[in-house]
Amino acid sequence: MKAVIYARFSSHAQKDASIEQQLADCRDFARRNEITIVGEYCDHALTGKTDKRQEFLRMIRDASKEKWSAIIVWKTDRFARNRYDSAMYKAKLKKHHVRVISAKESIPDGPEGILLESILEGSAEYYSANLAQNVSRGMRDNALKCKANGSIATGYVKGPDGKYQIDPDAASVIREIFEAYAAGSGVSSIIASLNARGLRTSRGTPWNKNSLQRILSNENYIGVYHWGDTRIEGGVPAIVSRDVFEAAQSHRKRMAWAPSASRADVDYLLTGKIFCGLCEKPMIGFSGTGQSGKKYHYYRCVGHRENLCNKKAIWKEFIEKRIVEDTKMYCLSDPMIKVIVDAAIELQEKERNNDETLAAYQNELNSVKKSIRNIVDAIEQGVITPSMKERLMDLEARKADLEYAIEDEMIEKPALTRDQLTYWLERFRDGDPDDPEYRATFLDVFVSAVYIYNDGYRVACNFDKNNSMVSFSFVNEIEAQTEHSEEVFVYAPGGGPAQS
Repeated sequence: MKAVIYARFSSHAQKDASIEQQLADCRDFARRNEITIVGEYCDHALTGKTDKRQEFLRMIRDASKEKWSAIIVWKTDRFARNRYDSAMYKAKLKKHHVRVISAKESIPDGPEGILLESILEGSAEYYSANLAQNVSRGMRDNALKCKANGSIATGYVKGPDGKYQIDPDAASVIREIFEAYAAGSGVSSIIASLNARGLRTSRGTPWNKNSLQRILSNENYIGVYHWGDTRIEGGVPAIVSRDVFEAAQSHRKRMAWAPSASRADVDYLLTGKIFCGLCEKPMIGFSGTGQSGKKYHYYRCVGHRENLCNKKAIWKEFIEKRIVEDTKMYCLSDPMIKVIVDAAIELQEKERNNDETLAAYQNELNSVKKSIRNIVDAIEQGVITPSMKERLMDLEARKADLEYAIEDEMIEKPALTRDQLTYWLERFRDGDPDDPEYRATFLDVFVSAVYIYNDGYRVACNFDKNNSMVSFSFVNEIEAQTEHSEEVFVYAPGGGPAQS
């Protein structure tokens, strides 16, 4: 009889014999049974639950040549751990007069052999399913303990306890990426800078758009542990601050409105904020080269590009600078600064009053102080018990803890004075619109949406802490409600604020 050997090793099954051991046992079986081995097929580190095994499929194809009549496997589970696959491929082999023989399992011919083979195949399938379940359970247990599961994000290493630890060198690169992107740098410029210095990803490959986007969207870097459905705040040591991370996410959302902007050589500062007043579609950045060879940058309506709108493109430098100048003139006049400061102080007080954590600390502190006063009053009236001293010491300790917690809470959310807010806004008023950094910061802080018409434009300022998008209908509604009022922020081609 002529036969081939099929061997498979699964990296997940720790008790599997090695490929070499399987081959040695199969060769020994062939010698003892006077079988001539004419070929060997080996799949390394592949599970038997699937038939997507290169050497296995090649062996099935070669069987059609009918140059051998048997396949020797170490055990039946080497052939397949799925009863459906096993039956299907054995039926294919049978058409070519090929049968599967187990070197380590004695399976007789006849009905009892069929029954035994069925039991062995069922046992293999059960073992595979049970192994997967155990692996999954182990990974869930790891997740609840915030231990590393699978691949580890750049910037971290697996510590002796199995948990994430910060890799100082890689973490500094991660911070650089977030800070540069949050400040408005484009994806292409960040990638070029990293690769120019010979820096590589955790896989040792050059940086590209996909690897950078994976990092920018990964909550691990602000201390959030993720695996499957498990999400644990503080489960991973943070590498970047939440403020920087959220600024980067805000920038990503703006880039999503105009994908071409993320590939641009320059930053289109109004990306995600600028819309066509005729068709309401976003306007995106693009560039063109003049006859002199000079490159010019514009915003163009998406609808115009699709031949659905006749809105002409507008020069990037002109519109960005013009909006900064006009918005500054309106929002940062002395009367308007006073309005903004009054609103900020009122909001600050409201948020502090609605701070449930701070309120809970303050209420408990008042209660503890009252209890201390009651005990002191009792002592002064001559009422003294053995437990009073211990109780008083406990209350004093709790009072100190609460005062520290309140102070810590207030440090995290400091109250800004009227003078501080006024000074900050006046500093903005004195900025230079020709300065790209000032222009970018100003537009990010003050401008929520810009709607461009053929004869002018309308600007909607930021009005909530979530930097929500101001819709086209909202602008029109506000304008209609405040018709003939100077409060409407409408701009005519001349440049200054005009009555609606």
